[in-house]
Amino acid sequence: MLSRTVLLASAASMAAAQCSLPSSYSWTSTGALATPKSGWVSLKDFSTVPYNGQHLVYATTHDSGSTWSSMNFGLFSDWSSMGSASQNAMSGGTVAPTIFYFAPKSIWVLAYQWGPTQFSYKTSSNPSNANGWSAAQPLFSGTISGSSTGPIDQTLIGDSSNMYLFFAGDNGKIYRASMPIGNFPGNFGTASTVVLSDSTNNLFEAVQVYTLSGLNKYLMLVESIGANGRYFRSYTATSLSGTWTAQAITESAPFAGKANSGATWTNDISHGDLIRSNPDQTMAVDPCNLQLLYQGRAPSSGGDYGLLPYRPGLLTLKK
Repeated sequence: MLSRTVLLASAASMAAAQCSLPSSYSWTSTGALATPKSGWVSLKDFSTVPYNGQHLVYATTHDSGSTWSSMNFGLFSDWSSMGSASQNAMSGGTVAPTIFYFAPKSIWVLAYQWGPTQFSYKTSSNPSNANGWSAAQPLFSGTISGSSTGPIDQTLIGDSSNMYLFFAGDNGKIYRASMPIGNFPGNFGTASTVVLSDSTNNLFEAVQVYTLSGLNKYLMLVESIGANGRYFRSYTATSLSGTWTAQAITESAPFAGKANSGATWTNDISHGDLIRSNPDQTMAVDPCNLQLLYQGRAPSSGGDYGLLPYRPGLLTLKK
């Protein structure tokens, strides 16, 4: 009888730990967590994984002229320490990076845009070394119509059978390509499928896709342009190859934006990454403990997009 009671208690505890997504979101926010080192005016497009019990963050940088590049932060244990972590320039720019551990082949992958092909990737056995990555390899070589930018802001995610590439085009569409997981890392080729379509402002860029641990469900975030700044919409699906259902998609009740971020230092809640519970290709997040590393900027800032003073901030979902 005692063992049955223990088993029931354990099952109840496990069930309680499986949190559904809220119907509406409310966050608390840090202030700006780091300032660009000398020579850079912005830190943006964050991609982060847990690594050796610490946070590893890659990001895009911009100088005071017209040059985009990339960097990583030295490892740190607490988000409050991000500002004192080293900022390490990369000799070869990997703009809008996506970092993860590809478990089936025990290799780290860094995907990015504006390399030799539309999207490219590099591999490493030590992802904390900003300049320890392999030569660039082709990830996707396709084109899209009705877009002034072409394919931008890739993200990658895998299930048990396939790897999926999702990306945007600053044109109101989100695209998907796929390949058998056994062929990855590799080239998705030139073909893609539109999986979401709306106005340009509603589906702009910075798409991210995650596995919601314990829910048999996937979460997609897309950055949108609102009247009061950049914000994220959310969509869900039960299959990475399936259709996406709108979840929190208005500027007044977004996944994350000025309306619900709790941030006082920025109106923009822009390109970033949910804090993952696992560094691998499943892009798993814990729906009981959602946190978003995002880019924000002073509301008074303006002018050339590349020179906007973006900084990292962290949202934590209120419980």
